[in-house]
Amino acid sequence: MRRALGGLAAGILVLCGGEAVAQRMPFSWDVPDVVGVVDVSGPIVANGVPVKMSAVRSKARTEVILQHLVDRFLVWGLYVPPMAKQPQLLREPMVTAIDTRAFVSYTAILQPNPDGTTTVFLGQADFTRGPSAASSLAPVYPGGKGLLQTQMEGARTLVYSVVAKAADVEVFYRDTLAEAGFQEVDPLVFQSSQDILQVRLTPAKDGALSVVVVRRALSEEELVKPVGD
Repeated sequence: MRRALGGLAAGILVLCGGEAVAQRMPFSWDVPDVVGVVDVSGPIVANGVPVKMSAVRSKARTEVILQHLVDRFLVWGLYVPPMAKQPQLLREPMVTAIDTRAFVSYTAILQPNPDGTTTVFLGQADFTRGPSAASSLAPVYPGGKGLLQTQMEGARTLVYSVVAKAADVEVFYRDTLAEAGFQEVDPLVFQSSQDILQVRLTPAKDGALSVVVVRRALSEEELVKPVGD
């Protein structure tokens, strides 16, 4: 459960016919075939930003729950990044949607259980209320606002918004991380002798970008593997 909560905190991503009606009300979670509520109390590090968390147990299949949640995100007019760009910090399926007007993210992690049920971890984070203006985790593009930092199970995540072009933010990270001794081993994935850092950019409200930076220490296997191999 702690691994799922860590991914949920970190992570911390189409409009349908029902959008206009749905947007008049706050988004609410809806998981099919719920059979129980799960206690999710536990340690989580969030840099002063409220993160609402809950979990339920469902008898529906994992793929059915996942599709149901994605459909609900879309009906509410939330931005759902393509699956190839979804943060996948755990083995369990994970999906994130972003309210680009209110700058609130909604994340669900689906954990299959041995009895055939699925535990669904649900998280909601308001990125407009981050109090920090700087981060020791990674460089912040000038003008970045609403910084949220989380830490769990060895992975640290930084999320913020900035009014800038994606190409400019990419150049900023390539230049500043190169100066810090990182090498780009994949597009927007940077590795040093000790850490690996990944940058993800998605559209936010009012022409801004949502910037997500995930940083973790290299594993023992990665430490003995030369950078670039």
